[in-house]
Amino acid sequence: MPGLNFPVPLKVKKIMTNAVVRLFAVSAIVLGGFSMSVVAVTAEAADFIVEPLDYDFPSEIADAAADGKNLVLMFHQNGCPYCDKMRNRVYPHPKVTGLYDEKFVLIEVNNKGDLDVTTPKGEQMSEKEFAAKTRVRATPVFMFYGKDGQQALRLTGYQDPGMFVAAGRYVSNGVFKDGTSFLDFIRSGG
Repeated sequence: MPGLNFPVPLKVKKIMTNAVVRLFAVSAIVLGGFSMSVVAVTAEAADFIVEPLDYDFPSEIADAAADGKNLVLMFHQNGCPYCDKMRNRVYPHPKVTGLYDEKFVLIEVNNKGDLDVTTPKGEQMSEKEFAAKTRVRATPVFMFYGKDGQQALRLTGYQDPGMFVAAGRYVSNGVFKDGTSFLDFIRSGG
């Protein structure tokens, strides 16, 4: 179709979300003698959301660190309403995109998926085995990793934009390194 251009970078393919809506018209469809115009709605992913080609998390952590960023893994499952709410309401929030585009790379992991992954500790397994090993039961679950590859924070469930930004500041500013808990960080106005 002329006019539709979806470039895919060599290393990273954008995950389509409902973050920023872009409309494009599709030619009329004739169905049972009736003509109807169909408008398809697609969205561009936030810049911080990527889909790696190989799901090798140690190399993703290293690549993110080389760019001055941290890795976040979002465990999700198909049909999860709170995962969709994160994609549709939280990721597009200006404060979230402002911080996460600059400081993070987010990769989604299907907790029931069969793709092969290399865990941040270098172990080979499927997505669902990784989810089970890390005790992911409800979704979404966010695992934030420091630039050294160590898990810095784990959050379970829907996070409103304010809490998601606070989590980002907690990790990107290295607050976790001095032993301050995320709860103490939030209580102190973090």
